[in-house]
Amino acid sequence: MYGPSARFGRIPAAIAGAVRPFIARKGPWFLINQLVFWALAVWLALGVARASGVFEQSYLIVRVIALGYAVVFAYLSFVLERRGNARLLLHFAAACICGEIVLRTMGSLGAGVKNDRPWREPRPYFLFGGPTHGRTVNLLPAMDEGMGRAIRLNAEGFRTREIVTPKPAGEVRIFFLGGSTVIGGYEVETTIPGVVEAQLHANGLPQARTYNFGVLSFVSGQELALFVHRLIDLKPDLVIAYDGGNDLYQPWVYDPRPGYPFNFVTEEEAMTSLANREGDAKTMASLARDSALLQALLGTTEWFNRMEMRLDRLRGEVNFGSAQWKEAVVNAYARNLAQMCHFARGSGTLFAAYFQPLLAYSKPLDANQAASTGGEAMVGGLRAQRELALRAIGAQFPAPAVEAGCRFGNLSGLLENDAAAFTDAIHVDNKSNQLIGTRIAEDLLAWPALQTKARVH
Repeated sequence: MYGPSARFGRIPAAIAGAVRPFIARKGPWFLINQLVFWALAVWLALGVARASGVFEQSYLIVRVIALGYAVVFAYLSFVLERRGNARLLLHFAAACICGEIVLRTMGSLGAGVKNDRPWREPRPYFLFGGPTHGRTVNLLPAMDEGMGRAIRLNAEGFRTREIVTPKPAGEVRIFFLGGSTVIGGYEVETTIPGVVEAQLHANGLPQARTYNFGVLSFVSGQELALFVHRLIDLKPDLVIAYDGGNDLYQPWVYDPRPGYPFNFVTEEEAMTSLANREGDAKTMASLARDSALLQALLGTTEWFNRMEMRLDRLRGEVNFGSAQWKEAVVNAYARNLAQMCHFARGSGTLFAAYFQPLLAYSKPLDANQAASTGGEAMVGGLRAQRELALRAIGAQFPAPAVEAGCRFGNLSGLLENDAAAFTDAIHVDNKSNQLIGTRIAEDLLAWPALQTKARVH
């Protein structure tokens, strides 16, 4: 009379009869634990699936570990009895506190060679510099032919020998300004300043001493500020700016405003967020800024979205990509070189500027090389700006006779036929550093003003 359907109807009742004593044995916290841990596991699994492999790689590792913890604690909830389930959330909270401590101890998830933030400690006037007090820091892989090894900086955060004051008698003191291309090279002898010093010594100027004041991502305006506010007091005989790459390249990718320091828009965004100037309501992502663990789990997508909106607005304001914008970027660079020249002459110091090569200037570029320097449109724009820069700088340095204490050299075409020399859009290998340093030394040795300085010493 009751048949198979009746037997099927008794199955849920049998299951419920078995579940009730199981839950009674595990206690009321069992269901709460399962809800919390499995909901957390699903959320973390979705976070792992959606994570940006480029910007959130370190966070991805933390999320995978947290996902493992959530699954393990869900399993423990099954095997533990009433007392164990009642205490499980407390143990999970303790594990989270330990994770917070570990992440805070590690800093920016270890701040390894893939993170350039250690190179940008805040400084007055010129905005940022390398870590001070003789600490070590990793070169970025592109600065070290893919290796990214550790080097030691001096007390002021520069990759140079300590400065002796007063200046030793007979020393011809030569300061190098620039960005990471001036710093690059694992051995000091393979850096551009190191090559220049060796070449000068080998060719009749043994009293020359080069000092490397390159700073990662520096543009010419920051070099000018460093020159004026710090370096002039150290009595240089010659200041060399090896630059132009960051001035032209960075506005295409980061802050687009002509002459602005590297990614200055992020400093503005940080100050806006700290002051809550836009009256934003607190979100989980904004609350996570106070926790290293929550920041790793929630990610930085909200911040990136805000930055993209701010960058889009700024690009619209400066007419990004237009002929007028390209020219404004170039003119800001040329003006800074002229200001360094005028300041040096007024201070009794020689000044030389060398316009550096970029991957975009090399021909031909394969698809990967073009992509690594921003794509075809950006390559074309940088090449056009190169010609504009040479004209603008030529107007500022019309002839050696007019600016006797200043000199400009165009090295931008030095690697036009050797795209393989570049390790990314701007950095080159040690062999090319040798070539660039040798060309600079040859130019300096042919400069009568420097020879006169050397004879005076």
